[in-house]
Amino acid sequence: MWSYATPLIQSIWDEGSLPGCQGLPVVELRFTGVDIMAAKNSKILFIKYHEAADQQPLSKKAAEKLGIFPSLALAGLAAWVRQHDFPVELIDLHVENLYPEDVAERVADYAPAVVALTSKTLGWPAVIEIAQMVRETCPNTLIVAGGPHMTIYAEESLTWECFDIAVVGDGEDTLLEICEHVEQGGGGWDEIQGIVYRDDSGEIKRTEARPLTKDIDKYPMTAWDLLPVQDYHCLTLLQPFATMVTTRGCPWHCGYCSQVYSEKLRFRGIEHVVDEMEVLERQYGVREIVFFDETFTIGRRRMRKFAAEVQRRGLSVKFNIRARVDTIDREVIRELKKAGLRSIHMGVEAGTDRVLKIMNKQISREQTERAFRICREEGVDTRGYFMIGYYDTTHEDVEDTIKFAAGLGLDWASFSVATALPATDLYRIANERGYVDGDFWRQYTIDGGGDIPQLETETFTAERLRAYRTKAYMKFYMRPDLIRRKLSKAEGRAELLEMAGGATVLSEIVKSTLLKRIPSVGIGKWATV
Repeated sequence: MWSYATPLIQSIWDEGSLPGCQGLPVVELRFTGVDIMAAKNSKILFIKYHEAADQQPLSKKAAEKLGIFPSLALAGLAAWVRQHDFPVELIDLHVENLYPEDVAERVADYAPAVVALTSKTLGWPAVIEIAQMVRETCPNTLIVAGGPHMTIYAEESLTWECFDIAVVGDGEDTLLEICEHVEQGGGGWDEIQGIVYRDDSGEIKRTEARPLTKDIDKYPMTAWDLLPVQDYHCLTLLQPFATMVTTRGCPWHCGYCSQVYSEKLRFRGIEHVVDEMEVLERQYGVREIVFFDETFTIGRRRMRKFAAEVQRRGLSVKFNIRARVDTIDREVIRELKKAGLRSIHMGVEAGTDRVLKIMNKQISREQTERAFRICREEGVDTRGYFMIGYYDTTHEDVEDTIKFAAGLGLDWASFSVATALPATDLYRIANERGYVDGDFWRQYTIDGGGDIPQLETETFTAERLRAYRTKAYMKFYMRPDLIRRKLSKAEGRAELLEMAGGATVLSEIVKSTLLKRIPSVGIGKWATV
């Protein structure tokens, strides 16, 4: 790594020859991002689970059609521990379309001291499968898992003995300390903040919480050299593409969203962000970047500075962002468009102010109409997200939402049936009213999967909600004006291909409604709509 290799490399550049070898030909050396001299012996392996289970309510076939994205979480962690001289490797089961047993030999050959995994709620059974494979293949390897689901149900997750440690909250500093302890012989887990672990007697214990890291610029950019960037794909993105985040945290409290990490916003510096964009464009040939910030457009001054820096460096890479409708400013959108903004995604969720208030969305229908109108007039593609079947909604509310979505002039829309995910107000209320059976997700964690709870209320059956979702998709995408608008764009051929792929996804959604499939995930079992 740089801490050991820099003096020698700098000497070559300065002197034009190796120390003690004056007069001999010089071989130019370039830093490629891989270890030149790893100071540590403990090898760390990161494994990304197959995300088909995460793509609810889509089937595996439909999910694969929509796209496969790189794991920012694991590749970011890998960059951080590698910066501290640990040798690292990353296996992405999703992009390679492999089951855990398919990579058992690779894991055994690498012989990692630590295997690091991350899990979202719907991906939990797939993560268990990986941990079981590792435990069987490398019995002495320490298996560490983090992510949103582990943060919520850490103790329950460790009832699965294939896991040794659960990381709670931000993972970088915690994982690094775990790796350092392993390098020194292991143990002493009670000294590490922010974990749940199993001690020598088998008892599951929790350490004190780790304070949030305020300076997230101290973390290096994603270890893109560990990822097959050219192999990731998405129905609606320019290829090749990459993903980034520029902030952490969210100060809003929408009732359907679990903020398991922090409501406190933390920002990466603009120069740091654009440095990574420049590397992605010039070193990896990336044509589009997906910013997965909860709300990218926070702070007009910050947005103007970002747009100016991208233009100053002469970058041509396009990007798309996520935003709230109440943060849309015409001048900011205009500057972002000049810098390469291609599309903007906004959560609308409902078509009536009454339902928006129930969701604690803190936006209005009027703000939504204004935001999308500005983006459309400034030439930015728009994508809206809508939710059907929230508690206390009526059939009229759902019909209004479907009609509202079709009339906003969006380029794309996504409709989901409300799902009461853990650590949300929606889940709490669903429990109180008996819409779900007890603490479903806790038992799901202990059992390793199950049928995803359908939010059946006094008004809606699960079957009726899925029928409404299909109706929403059909009404939105079968409009002649939408088809004409897409084909009239400069990227007409690309739009046509996107529409063809979208038709495949839509057919899967319709099929699932007709067959009355219930979403379910479990060990050895792919998700279905």
